[in-house]
Amino acid sequence: MIKVLFSFISIFFLFVSNFYGLELSCKFEEVHSNGQANQGILLLKQNKLRYEYIDKDLFIIFVDDQEILLFDKKRNITKPIKDNLDIIHMIIKLGKDFPNIQEEFDEHGVRIKIEFNSLNNFIKRISIDSPRVKLSLYLQECDLEKPINDLFFKSDPVFEYK
Repeated sequence: MIKVLFSFISIFFLFVSNFYGLELSCKFEEVHSNGQANQGILLLKQNKLRYEYIDKDLFIIFVDDQEILLFDKKRNITKPIKDNLDIIHMIIKLGKDFPNIQEEFDEHGVRIKIEFNSLNNFIKRISIDSPRVKLSLYLQECDLEKPINDLFFKSDPVFEYK
């Protein structure tokens, strides 16, 4: 389930960054329909993305172009993610339209809603409702100005982002 969600989010942000040259860091909160919440950081630069959960028992996901890697912080091992990437086609459609994205998108039983922050007109919430996952991803304290060092997108070795 997490892999499907992350695939969606990572591909979406990669297309956004590729088309608009965005470089950003955000704190995020994933809120699942069962009430479970996870916090973390999201880093984006060109065709690279880092999606890191704060919880030491969870993981970091790295995306570099089409390669998606999962780093298990507890075991200190990295493995590729290759399954459940079928949602990529939906993301391509959304990413190509950024910043003029539809606020609601429904395809193949997956409903996506996007809310923008009125202050800087950037995404503040992505709601995903599908048979596999129901959650909201809130982006907070996004910094669109601060450059991010490439070493934070490496999966071997993994450098702590502060």
